[in-house]
Amino acid sequence: MFDLMGFELKKLLSRRTSLVACAGILVLLCGIMALNIVQQKTTSSADETLSGVAAIAQQKERACAHAGVLADERVQEEVAAYKELAFSKVDPGEVEGLSDAAAYAVMREAYDDEEFRAIYDPYYSYLLSPWNPGGLEPCQVAATLDEGAAAGFYEAVADKLQRALDDGMGGTWEYSEAERAFWTDRQKEVEEPLSYGYAGGWEDVLACVGFLAFPMVAVCVALSPVFAGEYQDRTDAVLLASRHGRLRLAAAKVAASLLFAAAYFALSAGIVMGVALAFFGADGADLPVQVLALGIPYDLTMAEAALAAVGLGLLMTLGFASLALLLSAKLRSQLAVFAICAALVFLTAMIPTGGNGALLHVLYLFPINALVDQVLYNSLVSYQAGPFVIDLAGLLAAAYAALTLLCAPLAARAFSRHQVV
Repeated sequence: MFDLMGFELKKLLSRRTSLVACAGILVLLCGIMALNIVQQKTTSSADETLSGVAAIAQQKERACAHAGVLADERVQEEVAAYKELAFSKVDPGEVEGLSDAAAYAVMREAYDDEEFRAIYDPYYSYLLSPWNPGGLEPCQVAATLDEGAAAGFYEAVADKLQRALDDGMGGTWEYSEAERAFWTDRQKEVEEPLSYGYAGGWEDVLACVGFLAFPMVAVCVALSPVFAGEYQDRTDAVLLASRHGRLRLAAAKVAASLLFAAAYFALSAGIVMGVALAFFGADGADLPVQVLALGIPYDLTMAEAALAAVGLGLLMTLGFASLALLLSAKLRSQLAVFAICAALVFLTAMIPTGGNGALLHVLYLFPINALVDQVLYNSLVSYQAGPFVIDLAGLLAAAYAALTLLCAPLAARAFSRHQVV
């Protein structure tokens, strides 16, 4: 059996089309990650535009300046200090009721560069986000807070989740009572107080994990001829007539294909994670995923969230590999196998939803839509069957594991029962 698997792996790695597709995707990933580093931009304390590694260092310095536990007392003190700075030259009433652009212009005109940078430090937008109903500048949010409002920081975080559930994914979905209870319970599991700090490397992994959809397509290209190629080359008659052609050979082809898919995905994920962590650093692995957004209702660290997203990518790759094998065993056209898989991976991102929440829930099950940190962890996507509720990550894991377990043996069975003509 292992000899047959080794032989099938050699066949996979010897096909020119497979090598070109897989090598090309790896080069593409390297280029994307390189551009990801080069295109980082921010402004220094001297109002200079920084890019690349210098911008990353500046971002880290700013985040580290506010690192620590967000205890209630600290939040109250920092909100009070922010209000004192933001309204030292502007009355709160001057920014209330304005558009965000108009409020920004008022603050820009009233304060010098150093003060303005302090007022618009991303940390304060983050700290004040539980009270932001959406579309307001941080100074406008601060203007609405009275003396004791900041004392209820974690109550405000909980209220923000309830507002998001009321909003129903931008008005496209109405959560059932079971779904509301599901997400409320999830948030209650998050340990408080939260911690803040720098986790740029893990944040970048989550931001770039969607690019792992490219290796999935490369895997489908490599696997499309596993069975269909035998039909086209008319070697199926010889193979199926051999001693182990209808049992062990079919199983070896499937096992070798899945091993190849897992190894290739691991290599691709290693490029994405390796570049991100090498340049942004692996700091903040143990910080809560709420560093991304306070409203995320998952009790995960940044490292756990990133690794979970990559793990889902692996399951998706194995699922699509198994589907490609089944199609290859059923169809004679390698191009048809590739076209179907590529359409499911990429074209699902181009389907207009028209504000249809049910359609969104379907499209989120495909890689190009699901492997986005804002969707996976912060969009409150859930599915209900009777009293049972599951989140997007859970359903993705179950669905692609089931796809693999179903399609892989069916592919072997279809080839073993193929009638030679």
